[in-house]
Amino acid sequence: MVEKILYLMHVDWDWIKQRPHFIAESLSHFYELEVVCQRSLRRSKDLTKKDNVVHVTPMFNIPFYNTKLLYPVNKFYGKIYINYLLKKYDPDYIWITFPLLYDYVPSNSKYKIIYDCMDNAAAFDLNENLKLKVLELEKSLIKEAYLIFVSANNLATNLNKIHECKNKMFLIRNAFGGQILETKEYDGIVNKKTYKIGYIGGVHSWFDFETVEYTLKKIKNIEYHIIGPVSEDIIKSHHHKRIKFYGSIKHCDLYSYVHDFDCMIMPFKITDLILSVDPVKIYEYINYNKPIISVFYDELNRFSPYVYFYSTKEEVTQILQTMVKNGFEKKYSNTQRIKFLKDNSWNTRISEINEHLNIMRSK
Repeated sequence: MVEKILYLMHVDWDWIKQRPHFIAESLSHFYELEVVCQRSLRRSKDLTKKDNVVHVTPMFNIPFYNTKLLYPVNKFYGKIYINYLLKKYDPDYIWITFPLLYDYVPSNSKYKIIYDCMDNAAAFDLNENLKLKVLELEKSLIKEAYLIFVSANNLATNLNKIHECKNKMFLIRNAFGGQILETKEYDGIVNKKTYKIGYIGGVHSWFDFETVEYTLKKIKNIEYHIIGPVSEDIIKSHHHKRIKFYGSIKHCDLYSYVHDFDCMIMPFKITDLILSVDPVKIYEYINYNKPIISVFYDELNRFSPYVYFYSTKEEVTQILQTMVKNGFEKKYSNTQRIKFLKDNSWNTRISEINEHLNIMRSK
């Protein structure tokens, strides 16, 4: 009989495609899967409607649910709704992608809980009460979890240091999703009027506009093309004729924008949150067969054969100046690219997840 999973995810299914989306789609080939995604009553303009390959049930949050006054009200509603779904589907597992979701799960439930930890949850920009709640719930979640998956070594180190949970915690890195593109070998054209530097992903407090604007000041023939959800306040605060914002684009349409870019970049500030990120975008950048530039932190070291790293705004400026002068040359070959993508697909990751589940079942 096929086992069942109630899959609780903290991002809207129509948000830009991230780890929870990819894993849910892949798990659905092996399990009877019911996805429950948190959804705001006031939906963001940055959402892009997806063709669902899994069954998705929304769980609506009340407005301002993360405030001290309204959090208990939202929790009360959430517990009733999740309890109803548990009785309806009677799953073998509850899959949880963020600690706050654990507040909706009945205490002492009979279901095996899997915690997929993809971020340093308490490092998000949360109010102090919510941050304490995250830490409290993560402690309980880790204690009760049947299995814990983490996406980065830094997460594993930090969680084990605090909770001593290494016996049931396993590293499942992020991966590449979709088709391997049949792209031509990039030839790094020199002497273009303008070179396009691309970024794909959310634009939040960790996006390093200071470094981006410094490079624009030093190099007059580059411009940045930013694809992903971004607030109007950020657009207004960083208005520049050579920074182009596109908003969210359907995942399947991204390459129609990217194919014209000369380089891809990940310009992040180094924060406690970023230090534990295994960025899906780097996997996808490699598929685009373009030169890649990123700020360096230890978790990214394994991408060294593919990425030009920098630590300061002066270093990234030097990298870009060299590229403008000599052509935008990749660090990797097409053969390396294809091997990397095959070795780091979501199908590979799901095989690892199933292997760990099989081992736990046999104990």
